[in-house]
Amino acid sequence: MAASKKSTVLGLCLWEGTDKPRRVDFVADNEAIESQLGGHIQNDNLHLNDTRRKRLDTPTEVRTYTGTGAASRTILFGFSPSAVIVFAVDKPFSQATTGCTKQYAGIAADGQNSLGVTLSTAQVTVRQTQTAPTDGSGMASLNESGVTYAVLAFR
Repeated sequence: MAASKKSTVLGLCLWEGTDKPRRVDFVADNEAIESQLGGHIQNDNLHLNDTRRKRLDTPTEVRTYTGTGAASRTILFGFSPSAVIVFAVDKPFSQATTGCTKQYAGIAADGQNSLGVTLSTAQVTVRQTQTAPTDGSGMASLNESGVTYAVLAFR
């Protein structure tokens, strides 16, 4: 005789003292458990995988560097940032000078880049405009010699 009662969610056998268990009932219960629990465990939208866990445990990483004056410089990360903010530590974000505006900060994310900074996979490239424009436009100043910069990278 099969189980006289079944659980409401998975339909598992709720054996009564007078029931006579059958192998087919145990197999059906195991298949229901495997289907429901196995599907739940494997659902990455419900659970954190290693990448998502790392993002929560350490959502950002900060690096600093001192500018060399070179036209460009690359900063490597051990992961692919989703966004970065680069800024000079002791400078304003932008500073008007004769004929142009020096940009001491930049941002990059999702293929969008501000003046002087690009993000590609696990590397950030910063630029230093070598010749100051005379038309009042911006000048990338993200590798100015002797200036300390910070790079805030988001996982």
